[in-house]
Amino acid sequence: MEFILISISLLIGVGIMSQWLAWRYQIPAIIIMTLAGVLAGPILGLFDPRELLGDLYSPIISFAVAIILFEGSLGLHFSEINQFRRSIVRIVTVGVALSFVGMSLLIQHVGGLHWVVAWTMGALFVVTGPTVVIPLLRQAHLKDRVGAILKWEGIIVDPVGALLGLFVVRLGYIVYEGMDLWMQLLFAGACIVGIGLGYLFGHLLMGWFVAEKVPRYLRASVTLTAVLILFSLSELMMHEVGLLAVTAMGMTMANTKHRDEEIIEELQSFKEDISILLISSVFILLTASLSRAELLNIFQWPLLLTIAGILFLIRPVAIYLSTVGAGLPLAERGFIGWIAPRGIVAMTVAGFFAEEVAHLGIDDAKQMLPLTLGLVFISVTLHGLTIRPLARKLKLIDVQKEAKADE
Repeated sequence: MEFILISISLLIGVGIMSQWLAWRYQIPAIIIMTLAGVLAGPILGLFDPRELLGDLYSPIISFAVAIILFEGSLGLHFSEINQFRRSIVRIVTVGVALSFVGMSLLIQHVGGLHWVVAWTMGALFVVTGPTVVIPLLRQAHLKDRVGAILKWEGIIVDPVGALLGLFVVRLGYIVYEGMDLWMQLLFAGACIVGIGLGYLFGHLLMGWFVAEKVPRYLRASVTLTAVLILFSLSELMMHEVGLLAVTAMGMTMANTKHRDEEIIEELQSFKEDISILLISSVFILLTASLSRAELLNIFQWPLLLTIAGILFLIRPVAIYLSTVGAGLPLAERGFIGWIAPRGIVAMTVAGFFAEEVAHLGIDDAKQMLPLTLGLVFISVTLHGLTIRPLARKLKLIDVQKEAKADE
């Protein structure tokens, strides 16, 4: 009992210390957290979070991701994208489609993996991850348009990538086990219901808050409870629908006609504090859970070449083509095409997909987690180290934001 308490306390402490070191030395916090988790887990073997938490490991991470996604979507105001709505729509539609096809073909033919594995990973890797993007944006102090586009893309595409991957896995079940096509329709129906529940929860909550049916001191607690209940109910219908539901709830509260901006700011402030704590703890949990064998599997040449192709070819080309005629300057298109770190959602969902694909008897399922881990580590490191220097070089830094943050 005492060992568990001490381990959890140290884990949270290391996460917050990583955030402080990142602020003190102007280093992206994700890099420090990644190194801390890898040192504590696979390298030094100080503790194994899966063994420490047991059956609570997956639910804790799932709830954390749901809260982080909700906090991010609560800041998605439709009014802020009027000037660049076309860019965001194209990136999350045409850009996602190009990335999905390009990465899937790359993983299949360069990585040499089975088509079910390749296309499942291609779907998952369209996710840029708000759990990583938002902390980077917080430290980079980008101009409003560039920062907003990266934020909107990360939050909108997060559940879309997971759901697209789940669709590919279920297609594999149809091909290999003759699963009834009605299961796909059931999945689509669950997504629609999840979005509807998110809209209903968000609309009702904001209505109660504006009508002062909930006292001010309880608003944050009621909202947090509603997020967890909504996520659980949606996941009960079908796995990964919960991410879509909480995103819909946050966007509804941020954009409903009877919203109150003061209430939104209160909730955002509270959720942002929680998100920092959760991101710090969960990222260390995930990296510390790796085995040494999984860590070494990252450094296989086919996987490294595949990761390089995703970062340096597929992503930049997809963004460039999808934003043709969208009114974005070339410097901003190039910057957005480079910044696409993957994070917590990619890592957690990859584990679930690997188990599902393994049930089909596909041996390449064991390569799914190393490939994901490699992309997460490399993208987080490269993008974390280059986001501020590149933004400064391209004159995309908001000088006023930077000066205010340094005060």
